[in-house]
Amino acid sequence: MRGMRLVAISVLIFALGLQIHAQDAPMEEKKLLTGAVETRPFAKSGLYGGGLTFIDGNAYVQLQLQPDIPIGKLGLGLDLVMLYNPFAEADESQFLAEDGEDWNNPSTWLRLIRYIRYGQPNEPFHFRFGELDYLTLGHGSIMSGYSNYDRRGVQLNLRNSDNRFGVETMLNDIGAPTIFGGRAFLRPFQRTENNSLFTRFEVGTTYLTDIDPNVQEIGEEPLIALGADVGFPIFETGTFRLNVYDDVVFLNTVGGTARSRYPENQDQEGSPTGTTRLTWGNAVGVGFAWTQAVFKLEYRFFSDGYIPSVFDYTYESAKIGLPQTDVPQFLGLETDIAARRGYFSQLIWQPLPQFYFLGTFENYTDSEPKLYVGITESGIVPRLSARAFYTKRDIGEGGDTNFFGDLFDLDEKSAFSIELRYAIYPPLETIILREYRFRRVETKFEPIHKTSVMLGVKREF
Repeated sequence: MRGMRLVAISVLIFALGLQIHAQDAPMEEKKLLTGAVETRPFAKSGLYGGGLTFIDGNAYVQLQLQPDIPIGKLGLGLDLVMLYNPFAEADESQFLAEDGEDWNNPSTWLRLIRYIRYGQPNEPFHFRFGELDYLTLGHGSIMSGYSNYDRRGVQLNLRNSDNRFGVETMLNDIGAPTIFGGRAFLRPFQRTENNSLFTRFEVGTTYLTDIDPNVQEIGEEPLIALGADVGFPIFETGTFRLNVYDDVVFLNTVGGTARSRYPENQDQEGSPTGTTRLTWGNAVGVGFAWTQAVFKLEYRFFSDGYIPSVFDYTYESAKIGLPQTDVPQFLGLETDIAARRGYFSQLIWQPLPQFYFLGTFENYTDSEPKLYVGITESGIVPRLSARAFYTKRDIGEGGDTNFFGDLFDLDEKSAFSIELRYAIYPPLETIILREYRFRRVETKFEPIHKTSVMLGVKREF
């Protein structure tokens, strides 16, 4: 039954990408060869104006400036958003930040700068300071789809022009760094021309650590992930790449980091009992990259307690270390699980410059399926642009509905965002935003329901 679910979801992801026929200009050749496909289309940008915002039933007046300013290879993105609360009481602030929080935290002020960058991820030198959205290192066995949420971190990529060697590194928070590391790779036998399967052989190693995996504990052991990978680009040209690879990862699962969903495995403070132990995982995959798409399929198998792609989109939320009742269900990490095996699939598809699709699905033995889908569209329908993402874990588990019924239910296992823009009279635009997600409030996360209706001017520098 689970195998049928995997096939159905993989076919669904692939079919969604194929609905629009490929045409126009292909992706740049270097993006194809490195597999580095830009995922920034899901980032917000571009509206200068204001309107009304409703957060958990409370109304605010919103003003915003969100410019992207390119200067050659340099780029600057700002996120100047302010809420006005006309119903504030005497002891409440009238002027608030984007999600209704007070201006009393350095991280809130740093959010005014979305990013400062040089170059692109596929180029020999790339630097980015700011928001990190859907960041993946290597094949993604350790870090896949990571987001640093409200923090401002650093991403740095270095490689030589023919991709014979290089490094990709990251740091999650420039103000108080806790997660950092990177991956180095080398093609030791590669030549300047006439390369074969064996001369394109690639070897890599990854190290990532979180030195503060439980914000409620002092002096706990760091969470460390160490990986080694090998890859064989079987066929590689300027328009197509086929490669196979194998990743081996060792992970120390720390008791204070990964909570159990079972109360009998927790102490009175809500942290799971037990000691640090070494776990491992292995992923064997095949990847295809051609002019407008990247697709990969992996078969993964893990030891007891191993967490695949531990640094993912939900990691920063999941590591809080609070009792399960205080944390949304889909933000949990569990290590009290037996050895598992199963599949991971990913499709990134850009058939048109105006359309971008990203989808991942994973499912393992005696575990719960997890889905992530993102779509952007700009200009296919005249004057209309849209972007949306949806993620859900534990699909079909712990509820009254079946797999496909639960797939589309928006609940505590989900996060969802959709933004619609319509150019009434360019550059005048109206925008509607609907979000269901979680935000950090001191040492815990709270659900946030947000609806915004705004009018403004869209300007490109």
